[in-house]
Amino acid sequence: MAPAPQSEIATLMEQAAARYQAGDLAGAAETYGAVLKRQPDRVEAWFNLATLLQSFGQPEAAVRGYDQTLALRPEHADAWLNRGVALKSLGQAEAALASYDRAVALRPDYPLAYNNRGNLLKQMGRADAARADYDRAIALQPAYASAYSNRGALKADLGDYAAGLVDYERALACDPSHAETWFNRGNALWELGRAEEALVSYERAAALRPGYVDAHLNRGGVLKELRRSEAAIECFDTVLTIAPGFAEARFNKALCRLQLGQWDQAWQDYESRWGTALMRGWTRPFPQPHWQGEDLAGRTILLHAEQGLGDTLQFCRYVPLVAARGGRVVLEVQPGLRPLLAGLTGVAWMVERGEDLPPFDLHCPLLSLPRLFATNPATIPPLPPGLAVPSERLAAWRARLGPATRPRIGLAWRGSPVHQNDRHRSLTLAQIGPLRGVGAELISVQKDLRAEDAATLPAWPGLRHFGPELDDFADTAALCTLCDLVIAVDTSVAHLAATLGRPTWILLPARNTDWRWLLDRADSPWYPAATLYRQQRGEPWPAVVGRVAADLENFLSRSPA
Repeated sequence: MAPAPQSEIATLMEQAAARYQAGDLAGAAETYGAVLKRQPDRVEAWFNLATLLQSFGQPEAAVRGYDQTLALRPEHADAWLNRGVALKSLGQAEAALASYDRAVALRPDYPLAYNNRGNLLKQMGRADAARADYDRAIALQPAYASAYSNRGALKADLGDYAAGLVDYERALACDPSHAETWFNRGNALWELGRAEEALVSYERAAALRPGYVDAHLNRGGVLKELRRSEAAIECFDTVLTIAPGFAEARFNKALCRLQLGQWDQAWQDYESRWGTALMRGWTRPFPQPHWQGEDLAGRTILLHAEQGLGDTLQFCRYVPLVAARGGRVVLEVQPGLRPLLAGLTGVAWMVERGEDLPPFDLHCPLLSLPRLFATNPATIPPLPPGLAVPSERLAAWRARLGPATRPRIGLAWRGSPVHQNDRHRSLTLAQIGPLRGVGAELISVQKDLRAEDAATLPAWPGLRHFGPELDDFADTAALCTLCDLVIAVDTSVAHLAATLGRPTWILLPARNTDWRWLLDRADSPWYPAATLYRQQRGEPWPAVVGRVAADLENFLSRSPA
């Protein structure tokens, strides 16, 4: 077949370009295909067709098109760059990196290539190399809004929100219409405790991109923190209008209503937790049906723990109610809790997570039980009978502590470092310094010490820390039982002490206060023995601890010597 006349090829290329400009992308792709049938070595046609295929969400076909382009013109830097983008979308990080490397080798002054390579390196966990690429992109193009924004996100991911905010401001000075930068700026401001400014930033992001569900979601989160609960619920409803199946919005709406005490309206939405990023890993795909509250006569039900140890302690109170429905209850708990819960009323069989399960007919996670029993703040079941410290553990720790000559105060100032709110709820040993001089015997009920606290411990000669001697939660429970009072941050130890009926003072953070403590109350309907100390917005933790220390002096003055 004779090659097509160049005038025909030129006409087709012009037609393809015109269709592209008119928004007829499919027509443009079809025309480039017609060019390549007539002239298979037309580099521009291969490159433009590959770019269109990439925009159609066909990265594999796009890579083939870029490979054809590069076979004809190996020095085509744009093709190497776009090929890298397509490979990244296919999850082929190393191949994408090699493609970006080739692009910048061919064109060392290519800011877009440095920016894109920085994004890939950030995704690969190579923060220093990513930072260097963003710096290079900005040096080449000082008004490069995207590079500033990406560098800010890198800094924020590393915990330097203030430095990230500086870059977001620079990005917006270059391009104030970039919705994602406004969103990231809002995140940084929120982390820095500047909630009102964060709210404005999220509102700007949502105005620029009305369907921006994450901006509406985080705006709702800030409004919730600012106690503008009804406005927060409206935000979550907006998200659900845009994306009806978005579990994060439904879950946050539930948390808002739970915190307000509107539990009748909240429990059904709380079931959406299983679709959130936080809880997906906890889903148990049992073939047996999920129990919906029906009679259990003649059947076995598995009740399984979810989330943390404190959640299991708080919600195991429902076990006797389930058993009263006539079935046989199998209770699965986290490792370490079995010695403490072994005598729980209503349990026919107890297993630790990871052990083989006996046969069962139905199942239900513990935190779904309040919905099934229509719980509201006035109908919370009492603490469960049968929960007690094993007598041998109690005797061993009584001997280990020796005779009490002063009131004993248990202290727990940190929770698990992997908890999503640990940065706000946990304290350092130095931050609870106002408690050091009280006239009491101080008992650490922390199992593990972080390095910072281990370095501070020598300055607390009166604090008895047992650490590795705490084999499981039954040991911690024994220590709490032998204390006259336990002071704890919002962690499993607080639930443990309060469940055991010990006087428990719980320090609650201003940020992301858990729904179960409701709003403003100094008491808890879940735990008669608990007193709540709430950090106010902007209040440093030592000020909260100072209030606790003052009340502790009064407590000790009323305690027998």
